[in-house]
Amino acid sequence: MFGRCRLLEAGLESIGRLKEFAMKYYPDETLADEQIARNGRATQMFEITIEHMSGKQVQEK
Repeated sequence: MFGRCRLLEAGLESIGRLKEFAMKYYPDETLADEQIARNGRATQMFEITIEHMSGKQVQEK
């Protein structure tokens, strides 16, 4: 796999992506918001963009 990775800058972009990610794992939006408010500044998020992917095709039975 080939691609690019970049650090999301602190601000609205990273907070929005962090909330989107947190909603996959927290059952309640208010709980996710509390955790982001408490620990959001200590979090770094990276965006990975896939440019090329190679692999082998599998023959399933």
